[in-house]
Amino acid sequence: MKEVMKALAEPFDPQEVDFKIQSQGKNGKALVVPYVDARTVMDRLDQVVGPEGWHDAYEVLADRESGGNRVVEVRCRLTVLGITKEDVGEGDSLKAAFSDALKRAAVKFGVGRYLYGLDKVWVQVEGNFLSDSQIDKLRARLPRPGKPAEKPARAEEQAEAREEEVAERLKKADEAISRLVGELKAQGKGAEAAKVLTALGYKVGEPGSTALDLERAKKVYRALEALKP
Repeated sequence: MKEVMKALAEPFDPQEVDFKIQSQGKNGKALVVPYVDARTVMDRLDQVVGPEGWHDAYEVLADRESGGNRVVEVRCRLTVLGITKEDVGEGDSLKAAFSDALKRAAVKFGVGRYLYGLDKVWVQVEGNFLSDSQIDKLRARLPRPGKPAEKPARAEEQAEAREEEVAERLKKADEAISRLVGELKAQGKGAEAAKVLTALGYKVGEPGSTALDLERAKKVYRALEALKP
């Protein structure tokens, strides 16, 4: 399995990597980040373990409107040679959320993980897009297959940063749930709120620490919201 993981984590051919603007800065500069599409991820899995060596399963966790925009959340369970890892993706459509979920789950097997460890790049842009020549220059900076792409320490730092982000989001979600439970009690619906918490296995003040705990907190909040008049 060690050799399989090494092969899965191998850098992609730069031509398979694209770039998108993550945020706009001052003076026409933009922060750009690399990414690969879901088809490229599936091709890598096929190449390393074969089409029969992996399979994926999905669960739609949410499909709602937020601020006038559609938000879809999907969990992907990716199994490679009998080992299963999972993660949650988001998008403005089912297709986008499914693709994001697959890519996130695949990262846990090392697929494309090196892209998260690359240095941040700011480029001068006109409008809200990158030119072909800019993308070519960005690709020229990317690691090539067969060469080291990521320092372990950098990967560990990113994992810690993500854990801290999840913990912060859980804290805010728990505070929101606590306020909502208080409102429901004031409306005489404390018993119904308690049933929701029990049914979903949630204890106010003990939100957990993982991405799955965050999903559960979201479900709890939506269920409690449904009790409001």
